[in-house]
Amino acid sequence: MSSCWICEGDLEPCTQFAPAPFLACTRCGFAFRPDLDEAALARVYAGGDYEGIRGDHYLRELPARRRDARVRLRYMRPWVSRGRLLDVGAAGGAFVAEAAAWGFDASGIEPVESFARAAREHLGVAVRCSRIEDLALASGRYQAVTLWHVLEHLVEPVAKLRRLAEALAPGGAIALEVPNAGGLSAARMGPQWPSLEPDVHVCQFTPASLRRALERAGLEVCDLRTTAITPYLPLRARLDPRHLAGRAKAAYWLRDGRSEHPWGHELLRAIARRSATPRQRVDQLLGDRA
Repeated sequence: MSSCWICEGDLEPCTQFAPAPFLACTRCGFAFRPDLDEAALARVYAGGDYEGIRGDHYLRELPARRRDARVRLRYMRPWVSRGRLLDVGAAGGAFVAEAAAWGFDASGIEPVESFARAAREHLGVAVRCSRIEDLALASGRYQAVTLWHVLEHLVEPVAKLRRLAEALAPGGAIALEVPNAGGLSAARMGPQWPSLEPDVHVCQFTPASLRRALERAGLEVCDLRTTAITPYLPLRARLDPRHLAGRAKAAYWLRDGRSEHPWGHELLRAIARRSATPRQRVDQLLGDRA
């Protein structure tokens, strides 16, 4: 049995999501599938099944995907709002297009060739077919790197985050969002949790394990919170009685009616900056005193 991809702790079967074949770290709580390697995932993405099951909605639901992008850009804005941006796992290019409209010099990478091609042909944005490990990343090139529901798809996520961190310019930030395996929905639904997706979700993060992954990658966490799915829904869906009842139930169980919560809501998002070197810390201190 291998050790934890994040903290090298011991593993045990993840009873929360059984019978799905996840293992859980006894030290940090990270759950993942070490049996899914890069070759197995490449077959899923390149073999047509992933594209066939999930592909059509990227164009059919383009207005909704651009609305999602605006929610995420508003979240990022206090930390980074301009400069070069790389969107990792860009899918059909909606976030790249919206980020460009907000003033970023935005581009993306996407492992499914047809998705990347659709982004170029339908939206005219710079999305190329590539994986993180195949990408030539110049140090200090980007002010922002984004991973929206991508990190849970990656084998050895700390190594990928470390590569992306090296591409950040001074003051730049990584922004990401993943399903929250430590939240109320995951705890109550277990193996029926819709975001489990064990065929393609290699990793499942809690707030604590995501923080540790970012720190192990050499990043300083600026913000880490959970958010309800509500901001991503159109107004009609937000006002649906079933959704309102679900939110009321969550507020009761969490003893908190706000749309953001330290650990309990469906989605987990974070902003992190590249940690300064000792020399950079000295230069910053001297600059502050000048």
